[in-house]
Amino acid sequence: MEYWIDGVMGVRKRLQIFICLLVIGLAAGTSFAQEKRNVRMVFVSLAWNSEIPFRVALARGYFKQQGLQVEPILIGGGPAALSALISGEVDFASIGGAQAIFRGKSRGLDVTIIGCISGTTNYMLLGNKQTRTVEDLRGKVIGVTGAGTYSEFAVKAFLRKHNLNPDKDVVLRAIGGTVLRAAAIEKGIIAAAPFSTEDGVRLMRAGYAAISNMSESLGIPQNILVTRNEVLDKYPETSKRMLKAYIQGMQLAKYNKKEAIKAGFDAGLKGDPDIVSAA
Repeated sequence: MEYWIDGVMGVRKRLQIFICLLVIGLAAGTSFAQEKRNVRMVFVSLAWNSEIPFRVALARGYFKQQGLQVEPILIGGGPAALSALISGEVDFASIGGAQAIFRGKSRGLDVTIIGCISGTTNYMLLGNKQTRTVEDLRGKVIGVTGAGTYSEFAVKAFLRKHNLNPDKDVVLRAIGGTVLRAAAIEKGIIAAAPFSTEDGVRLMRAGYAAISNMSESLGIPQNILVTRNEVLDKYPETSKRMLKAYIQGMQLAKYNKKEAIKAGFDAGLKGDPDIVSAA
């Protein structure tokens, strides 16, 4: 009798274990099935310093290896990109800096930073022939991409770090993209402006003065990767897979510059190969 009871109890235990494993397996399968395969990601720039990890991952199939099909979308300016993310038009966003996210979260926006490509500000501050030093900026007009953008935030932080009051000692003016800022310096509308590294190299060769490589003095993260909390909750593995592909792209860029530049061109980035390499 005891042997029969033990046998029945053993069967029950084995059955319970089997059911538990089955439930876990089904849950895992459900989670896997719910992961998002086709994702849309918004970008605010086609600058090499911000785009190279993504473009390398795209060209070399790192996203596909993670089971993802990524559609890149270009939108001008961090505020517009953040709006697209919040509205649900896109799943992820790559924007200039974290300040827009902090402001958004303080207003109750449902967004989260999941990664950052650079720990420093990847801008070069260039000026005209009369504006060659930080002190020369005093009383001058400095051009930025737009109000509320990362370029405005970075310039203000840079000025404060060098004992200049951005609200009193200079005038900040929203100008627009790279071509417009460069033209504004050429025409004397502004005295200086921040540019990406490759634009900075190109413009310096054209005669613009290098006031500062801002990455050397401004340790503020740039090129932030963001998503909605809804995406994190509903598709918990998708963000991890995105980051894994990004990390592979960053590693190639770090350890094999020549191959990374080739991948960038293969994925649609533009520019002079010599300038890109120097940048």
